[in-house]
Amino acid sequence: MAPAQWSISARSALARVDGVDSIAELMVAPWILWRYLLRDIFFHAVLGLMVCTLLLVVQNTLRFLEELMAAGVGTAGLIKVVALVLPSYLPYAIPTSLLFGVLLAFGRMSADGEIVAIRSSGISVPRLLPPVFALGLIAMFCTAQLVFEVEPNSRRLMKETIRDLASTVKFFVPGDFRNLGDRTIYVHGIGDEACPLQGILIGDFSQPERTSYVAAECGKVAEAPETRILGLTLLDGSIHFPSNGEEDRYDKIEFVKMRMDMDMSSYIESARKPRDFTMPELFVLDKQFDRGENPDIRGGGGQRAVRVQIQRRIAFPFAALVLAFLSVPLGIRPLRSGRSAGALTAIGVMALYWCLFTAAEISAESGLLPPVLALWSPNFAVTALGFFMLRKTIRGDT
Repeated sequence: MAPAQWSISARSALARVDGVDSIAELMVAPWILWRYLLRDIFFHAVLGLMVCTLLLVVQNTLRFLEELMAAGVGTAGLIKVVALVLPSYLPYAIPTSLLFGVLLAFGRMSADGEIVAIRSSGISVPRLLPPVFALGLIAMFCTAQLVFEVEPNSRRLMKETIRDLASTVKFFVPGDFRNLGDRTIYVHGIGDEACPLQGILIGDFSQPERTSYVAAECGKVAEAPETRILGLTLLDGSIHFPSNGEEDRYDKIEFVKMRMDMDMSSYIESARKPRDFTMPELFVLDKQFDRGENPDIRGGGGQRAVRVQIQRRIAFPFAALVLAFLSVPLGIRPLRSGRSAGALTAIGVMALYWCLFTAAEISAESGLLPPVLALWSPNFAVTALGFFMLRKTIRGDT
């Protein structure tokens, strides 16, 4: 680029930075340039956050939308479910949107010749990093708060809300046995509205010396005063229990209609996976394993699964910082394919990073690698790549 063109590009870049009258003033007061970068990156990042969040929420809400609609859930219930789903996917959307914002902002500046003008005025690439790191730290702390507390609580509330909104008939799977505390329930099939549950068999083992069985042709889910109580209205059935003092005989009581309440507390608690626990709860579980206890956690894995989740939640927020750092040299490089290359690059980088992180998590859960080494390796790899590309950019070897 000729010196005259440098001057024109420099004036064009300075015209975009409010309050700067000369290149010398820009070099003396870099905070003016930083304010300009913060505003531009933040604007693009907010747009990216809206798009990413919308796509993630819509895609994952559709999985259970059909069941909720079939159960007659209204608009207010659907809005409540979406509000609970949102915090679960914000930790993924925030790093993606920041990467999107940095790449688009620097890509636009590079395409418009502003990067060339700024560098020709004597401002090095490292002096452009502070606003990116500032936004990266903010995104990292927001993501950490989400994965430590908000996400697990949101997942737990979402499961309970969906269970309450949808018909509890969905809880029963024909042909499967469900253990609810001291009772076991079996449903042969799902019928129509008049007889939602067909062929019910319930075994009551709360009193080992007097085990009883209930068989009914039909059953309906009844309203219960507590969310942890499953109420059943049984129709046309009978109760079978052993006769006192006679092992080869049993008593039978037939009924036309009977109400039975079953406590679902044990089922709900045992259904919690390591992802459903908050960060303090995971530390408590880890200490319980150290003391030789065996907490009830769904999905198996024991202490390893708990420690994988702990390391995952510590390492995951750093994705916003390391990806923002990598996006600077990616965005500064000359682009000949237009400004849309920034968005395409963001999608490619995020896809690669999440693939690495998912593979690392699977390796840690399967025991191939220690949780600390596996979960932190993607961040170290991205950071090393960022330093390599930044060094090439500083040298001008693009």
